[in-house]
Amino acid sequence: MKQFHKYFQLLILMFASASVNAVPVKLKIMVNNIVPAGGVALTPVWVGFHDGNFDGFNSGEKASSALEALAEDGNTDLISSAFSTASGSDSVVLGNGNPPLIFSGTSGQAMLTVDSSNRYFSYASMVLASSDYFIGNDNPLEHDVSPLLNGTVNKISFFVGQSDAVYDAGTEVNDFNTSAGNPIFSGLPVGQSVPGEGIDQNGVVSAIDDPYGDFANVPAGFDLTLLNFNQYPNGIAEITITAVPLPAALPLTITGLTLLFGISRYRRQSDVG
Repeated sequence: MKQFHKYFQLLILMFASASVNAVPVKLKIMVNNIVPAGGVALTPVWVGFHDGNFDGFNSGEKASSALEALAEDGNTDLISSAFSTASGSDSVVLGNGNPPLIFSGTSGQAMLTVDSSNRYFSYASMVLASSDYFIGNDNPLEHDVSPLLNGTVNKISFFVGQSDAVYDAGTEVNDFNTSAGNPIFSGLPVGQSVPGEGIDQNGVVSAIDDPYGDFANVPAGFDLTLLNFNQYPNGIAEITITAVPLPAALPLTITGLTLLFGISRYRRQSDVG
């Protein structure tokens, strides 16, 4: 009977530990545009946590309609829908202002509650000014937030949009006249150069070597230096994901309740025997 009691206690402790580890964690996601003043901006940033089965894009392949909408217009509706269908998880969009663009020195943030089954983080955002430039993680397993979910660390930060990680969706011909964000950055009067629907490119997703080297209709004398994201030392943005602490007593409460339930049940069975 003593040996059985020892095994029973061990089982209860294991169950309690598993219960605590399975508690969903509230995460705060912040995207901070770190480019020099006057540099590129980001449209609202789409983010989501998944089990590894959601792949937003692959370099060298044709962009999906969801990626095309995001890369050409900053529209996150389709990628949010595709993500929900593929992963069954929630996603969120980060951005401030009207329109909610993230310029140099500004940030966007949001909260999501995540459990250990959705430990991989994905993101995507259009880069302005452009026809169809965007940032995103080509590898869906690139960002594993397990250390946040199991309590090993309380914050993870990484840079995005470095020189080899800004992409051309290959869906629209690069033309400054039809580039989203053109008037914001060029300062041209409305009507002289108004972005609109560009010419279909029918290409594939590819990393960008020379950001504006093949753009048509760049205004004469317009200095593209500040928009050359290949010159940014740490990329376009920094993403920080922080675990928002649970009330200090909650894990202990869960453990205590689990143990009490198990011990009570064991006693009842012992009394019957």
